[in-house]
Amino acid sequence: MPSQKLSISNISYKNDESVRILTAVLSKWFSNPKTLHFTSPNLRYPFNINHWISTFYNEENIETYILKEGDWIIGHLSVKIYENRNLAHLFHLFIDNENRHKGYAKKLIRYVEKNIIAGKDDITAITLNCVKKNIPAITLYKSIGFQKLKEKKWLKMIKYIERN
Repeated sequence: MPSQKLSISNISYKNDESVRILTAVLSKWFSNPKTLHFTSPNLRYPFNINHWISTFYNEENIETYILKEGDWIIGHLSVKIYENRNLAHLFHLFIDNENRHKGYAKKLIRYVEKNIIAGKDDITAITLNCVKKNIPAITLYKSIGFQKLKEKKWLKMIKYIERN
């Protein structure tokens, strides 16, 4: 079966229809406690969309992007812009199990770097947190220029933005 066209678009946790769609997608993805832990270590299993939104998505300056193959959501990434600190923070990057190891996580990150962060000249760095045991994710982040900044309960990584 030929693969469907990929697209990346913005989705909002403040829109009821978007929340309905995201509830179905995220509930399926996070039906495994280990998967939920790797994506958001502070959340308890079972996944609860209302707790997810109230904990992470009630602030300003957060945008969420989804990667779709045809009509199916296969990836998710959120970014928070901290203009007062000149940085962007990536969080909740997730690719559907059946679509991993195809470069889609890198595609989402590159999209955010190129289309969101690049347009904000005051942003000098991108940060993210990663569970220390998530070796595939750490390998991915290092391959696109992130480096270890701090190691505590999780690994904090940073990528400095080079401006021409």
